Amino acid sequence: MDASRTVRLEKPPGEWITPGRFAFGLAVLLFIAFPLVLLGREAFYFRDYGVLGYPFVFHSHQSFWRGEFPLWNPFSNCGTPFLAQWGTLALYPPSLFYLILPLPWSLGVFCLGHLWLGGMGMFLLARRWVASPFAASVAGVAFVFSGTMFSCLLWPNYTVALGWMPWVVLLAERSWREGGRVLVLAGLAGGMQMLAGVPEVVALTCLLLACLWLGEIWRGEVPRLALARRAAVVALIVAGLTAVQLLPFLDLLEHSQRDQNFATSKWAMPGWGLANLLVPLFHCFQTFQGPALQGGQVFFSSYYPGAGVLVLAVAACWRARERRVWILAGLVLFSFLMAWGENGFLYPLAKQAFPWLGVARYPIKFVLLAAFALPLLAAVALRRVEAGTEEFSTRRQTILMIAALALLGMAAIVWWARMHPYSSSLWSTADNARAAQLEWTAVWPNALGRAACLCALLGMVLVLPRVQRSRWRAAAQLGLLGLFVTDVLTHAPKQNPTLPVSAFAPGLGETENQWPLPKWGEGRVLISPSAEQRLLYGDSTNALHDFVGKRLALWSNLNLLDEVPKVNGSSTLQLREQAEVQRLLYGGTNRVGPGLLDFLAVSRFSAARNPTEWLVRTNACPMVTCGQHPAFVRETEVLPRLAADDFNPREVVYLSAEARAHVTVQGPTEAQVFDARFSTQALEFEVEAKTASLVVIAQSFYHPWQARVNGQATRIWRANHAFQALEVPAGRHRVSLVYNDGRFVLGGAISMVTVLGCAIFWLQSRGNRGAGRMPDLFVRAGLGSPVLREAGSKAPVSY
Repeated sequence: MDASRTVRLEKPPGEWITPGRFAFGLAVLLFIAFPLVLLGREAFYFRDYGVLGYPFVFHSHQSFWRGEFPLWNPFSNCGTPFLAQWGTLALYPPSLFYLILPLPWSLGVFCLGHLWLGGMGMFLLARRWVASPFAASVAGVAFVFSGTMFSCLLWPNYTVALGWMPWVVLLAERSWREGGRVLVLAGLAGGMQMLAGVPEVVALTCLLLACLWLGEIWRGEVPRLALARRAAVVALIVAGLTAVQLLPFLDLLEHSQRDQNFATSKWAMPGWGLANLLVPLFHCFQTFQGPALQGGQVFFSSYYPGAGVLVLAVAACWRARERRVWILAGLVLFSFLMAWGENGFLYPLAKQAFPWLGVARYPIKFVLLAAFALPLLAAVALRRVEAGTEEFSTRRQTILMIAALALLGMAAIVWWARMHPYSSSLWSTADNARAAQLEWTAVWPNALGRAACLCALLGMVLVLPRVQRSRWRAAAQLGLLGLFVTDVLTHAPKQNPTLPVSAFAPGLGETENQWPLPKWGEGRVLISPSAEQRLLYGDSTNALHDFVGKRLALWSNLNLLDEVPKVNGSSTLQLREQAEVQRLLYGGTNRVGPGLLDFLAVSRFSAARNPTEWLVRTNACPMVTCGQHPAFVRETEVLPRLAADDFNPREVVYLSAEARAHVTVQGPTEAQVFDARFSTQALEFEVEAKTASLVVIAQSFYHPWQARVNGQATRIWRANHAFQALEVPAGRHRVSLVYNDGRFVLGGAISMVTVLGCAIFWLQSRGNRGAGRMPDLFVRAGLGSPVLREAGSKAPVSY
């Protein structure tokens, strides 16, 4: 990997593997893995993909065809910011693919297309680093076909962020060394990853880049001032391009329920979790619908990298003398130590030093860094095997020794599973006994299959350098790639099950005679707390029946598919006060009087024993009410009063003590609302009042909402802890409320200026290092390497 350690290749092994051929082959492998999804007959649905990610995409799709930016979502959490959630992909440019084309097919192709993008980026990055097309192809395939990457298909934004990760590293590293137009390319790649909206992946990418940048500083081949200047330029380009998304997100984060004390960490890797790197089903349990989850951690369904990839990665670290190997190995170790969370020692120390880590709840996400680094280390090991006959014997012995240790580790894990099966204090004795039997019948065949794949893989790896005839060598290389894929595709029950696309069709409730349910402006539905628990812990083994039932129950974000407004929802970031009201309703031990439900305009609620049965409430208030008596109370007193049995939202509204000096209304008044009109990001109605009166809107309070009375701006007050109120004078008035996000407008202006600046810089950067002609740019990016194409080249090949 360092320039100080180079070899010269007259005819590099695997030279036939061009970027175009790899791109085609990777697409074929993805088609083999997910044919029905790519053909549009079935769609992913499991866990968050179906109930969280897809509904968000559907809302963006509907907003697009209405001709509006999806700034606000009125259907969930009594109204909540949408675009500012960041992970909704609302401003990610390639999202146009699924906005224009039919859903759900287009979203499935979109996600798998980003797996392909990540594989291509990893192939080009590895080829640049190790100068071996075959080793690079292994890195690309291993990056895509891994338990971690397939787990991330549950979240489209994670798939996008990981798909761009290799490109960000590749182009950022080039930009430090070359400058010129590559700075713009690196900024564009970084901006794409940022717009995916996964802060954890962005942070891990930045950590990796920081380590590589420090390595460049240590190496000293490029002036340090130039390195610092170029890195700063790329960072500024990324920040400028994504300001349109970043500013609304930071604003929402400031007003959200998440802070450093938001929650204790959960879903960390168990103390024995490293065993799953060799035996993926160790201490796992199978869900009712098929996929297996790890005991104690259910965020990722698997983080298995492939036993062969793991052995090769360890072999690459054996007596490592290369700078990049040290960096990658250190990051892999760091990622696993941090993934242990509270089960280890490093994460508590890091959280104590950096309290903001509390914003991210799931330490298991640190394994994403290992999922990126292990394929690159495996490519290094393969390149060493290909380097020549002088070191082949030593390398073979190292790999065989590590493989033997891995096989012994598998045997030890199987023995442990037999002697100490996984159990839980939450289970009954009978359930623990049943789980122990199921684990044993799953673990030993799983370990046997991984051992067989490992032996076959390493046998081919060690024999491959002896194969001289090019056709046989190419066939062996293809077979080896197929083994890497087979190992991951068979390492666990299907991670990404699918359903017929008909399960996602809008209007399902109408066909099932569940309608009419209220539309926006007509009222809301409330999933009762007991029904929420039944839906959360459903035990149906029929996937289609379970998903359709959750759709009819409007669970999580599935209400967005029929645009039914709901009191709760599934948003990563909730407005702080609205989240507190929601906890009041779903706190478990809290008893809430009917007045709060009346105020929230709850006209239907789900039956406790049958979540798909919607019961009618006849006393619900309209979304807009008026004439209430203002009660000015301290913030800490409002929630108990809302939950009280005597709370009457038609007679009283609770305002903050701050409003007392500005609100002129002193008691109940006679007023009436007429001609109310509701759209997703605006409300308009008329109010007729005999005296100055208060108007209360049962919609979440957030400062971008602006109100006008007869065209004159008026202040919106926080009412009933989390909602909206405004004052109107006597007479008949036209009132309008519009969502106008100034941070979005400011960020959009900054992003447009940055795009213009990048375009000017690109056109003027001629003759600079790294500028060149367009064909030369693609060559430098790894799309065509003159070192590898010119036979007899005396240029050193770095590995």
